[in-house]
Amino acid sequence: MIAAQFDSDILIDALNGVEAARSEIRRAGRKSVSRISWTEVMSAADPESVKAVEAFLGCFQVEEIGDAVARRAAALRAERKGLTLADAFVLATAQIGGRILVTRNIKVFPASMPGIRIPYTL
Repeated sequence: MIAAQFDSDILIDALNGVEAARSEIRRAGRKSVSRISWTEVMSAADPESVKAVEAFLGCFQVEEIGDAVARRAAALRAERKGLTLADAFVLATAQIGGRILVTRNIKVFPASMPGIRIPYTL
């Protein structure tokens, strides 16, 4: 089983009933999300679904942004000038933790990039 960090797009798909997203989450061994992805998903929740979304996210280890992640994110932004701060933090969190980043954001994280998994497209 792989250690996987899920990007917000996969999490939102799972919450919206996309079976491919749910299946991908089920197949992972250790499941985590970055604090950035947690915040993105929570901020997209309707007021009446906040508790359910928070309970769903409670099934994942939330990876905080510490010094090592911040330094790696800064290096990633220096290497890739178009990379947003949020995307740099998400990728850095996965890299520092030794996890595969599971996303469908092929625009920012191409499948050919080491440590990236694109399980499906919509």
